[in-house]
Amino acid sequence: MLDKPISVPSLKSEDAKNHLLVRQKIIDAAEGRLVTVVEEFEQAFDILAKYPNTVTIFGSARTLQSHPVSRQAFAVAWALAKHGYAVVTGGGGGVMQAANHGAKKAGGVSIGFNIHLPTEQRLNPHTTESFQFEHFFGRKVAMTLDASAYVYCGGGFGTLDELFEIVTLTQTGTIPKVPIILMGVDFWKPFDKVIKKTLLEEYGVIDTDDIDLYHITDDIEEIVAIIERSTQEEARAEMHERSEKLQKRWQRQREEWEGLV
Repeated sequence: MLDKPISVPSLKSEDAKNHLLVRQKIIDAAEGRLVTVVEEFEQAFDILAKYPNTVTIFGSARTLQSHPVSRQAFAVAWALAKHGYAVVTGGGGGVMQAANHGAKKAGGVSIGFNIHLPTEQRLNPHTTESFQFEHFFGRKVAMTLDASAYVYCGGGFGTLDELFEIVTLTQTGTIPKVPIILMGVDFWKPFDKVIKKTLLEEYGVIDTDDIDLYHITDDIEEIVAIIERSTQEEARAEMHERSEKLQKRWQRQREEWEGLV
């Protein structure tokens, strides 16, 4: 909790006009009634600090454990755990539960970072370590910062939100370029087609090398091999290259704008 509560009249005024759970949690944290994001970071990273190699697995919370997507999540988590990776999920049901189950079944580390919401998910029973967050931001950072790789199984808007955030942070040289695996050819190929045809070919809003930011496959051995080939040194080197490339582009554009004034 905060040692000294903070007055947030503007937030409270806006919340009175349009009440939102996220805004209420910010108010509660500021006024000392809820743990802060920093405190959540501290507790989550106490867990993560024990495991130098982690892979975060994303996917739908709605799929049954018998669904092919859940079965894929179980299998890839099992394989990654057997190769010494701690598996991290959002701790809920569906793909998250399947992945945690696979890692635990393999005798590995199975971490669940759940979120406290009035009508949302409960922690699944297959974690070896877990933490329940109050804030979405803290949870998202804990699930993604310093991961050795990201595996995305089929999912809805939440999964796409997580994917596009990581792809964007990687594209802009903000985080190391570790493997981003889209598992499920049938599910992800239509997405890939939109990226290549619409974003790249028709509108030119991404670069040619941006389509290499992710890899689509169903092959679990290939997934493990891709992750094992990746090193933090290479990932950080490419992060710096992308960052410098972006800075040079913005400099050119700034010079062009100034020339038009």
